[in-house]
Amino acid sequence: MEIDHLQTDEVFEPRELSPPEQLRQQWKQQPGFIAFARQKNVIDQNAELLAYAGGVSMPGWASPRAFAIQGLVLIAAMLSFFNWYLTHDRGKLQDELVALQASVQAERARQQGIIDAAQLETKRVLRSTNPAVWRRLAGSRDEALQQLRSSEEYARQSLQQFEEQASERGRDLRARQRGEAIANSGTPVVFSLALVLAAGLVAGGARRDFPRSNVRAAGDFYLYLATAYGVWPNLVFLLFLHFALSGAAYGLSGLAERTGPLFWIVFWAGFYLLLLRYFVVVARDMYKALQIRQYFNEWSLENKMLLRLHNSFWAAFAVMEAAFLSLTYLFYVVTRRFA
Repeated sequence: MEIDHLQTDEVFEPRELSPPEQLRQQWKQQPGFIAFARQKNVIDQNAELLAYAGGVSMPGWASPRAFAIQGLVLIAAMLSFFNWYLTHDRGKLQDELVALQASVQAERARQQGIIDAAQLETKRVLRSTNPAVWRRLAGSRDEALQQLRSSEEYARQSLQQFEEQASERGRDLRARQRGEAIANSGTPVVFSLALVLAAGLVAGGARRDFPRSNVRAAGDFYLYLATAYGVWPNLVFLLFLHFALSGAAYGLSGLAERTGPLFWIVFWAGFYLLLLRYFVVVARDMYKALQIRQYFNEWSLENKMLLRLHNSFWAAFAVMEAAFLSLTYLFYVVTRRFA
């Protein structure tokens, strides 16, 4: 009986799961039906198990780039489109367009008044036989009529010239308005895209920064971790950028105008510190995922992973933003010419 008891205990003794099995079990146990949210939870809880994600069959698990696009880029694109829809016909340039249209109407009314007066006076000169009617204008009736016709023609030419100049100015303002709306709403998308496309620079730089470690999957781990942790921080960054770039269209620039440069110094310093805090957290999880021992202060310059993430992002953003603004300027030139 004692032997049977020992055999029974041996059969039911729990077996320790291997890391791939732990990852698969974590995936299966996640509640909910939204695959992105389930994957985010797994990554948040088990950064050190990401190394086994490529070799484990987990239906619904997204690839690193697809996961990043879902979590960072799609929300940026939707928010930017909504911002563009609300702001593309608002702001200072729209006020200038309205003022320009009002000035055209006022000038048209003024010149039309001159034309009407000249035509009325011409009819009086033609109908009247009293020399006093035209002598207050010229020495003879013909000279008076010629002077009135010249006055009317000059008013028409002045009005036409004013309208042509206003039309040219209006085309320029509308082209600038469209270009600025695209630039202001598109830059936050470029920001989120840079977070994603920095993965290639992170992967290449990690091999140089950690030559003795296996960092071949550093780019994939970065996409997983930057997205899982960055869903809400990225939304905050986007709101910061939309406020800074499109705030005037919402009437939110009053505070900045009253406080002057100090407001923007504090604003951008806060933005940068939040972004740096985001990279610190992602770098911390990168060490776990790559199984690299972190033996220094995570805020110090010795943190090679932090510097790699920081520099890779800014390099990607600078190149992409320069290309985007160049295309936006080209759009402005073409629109101004052919609108």
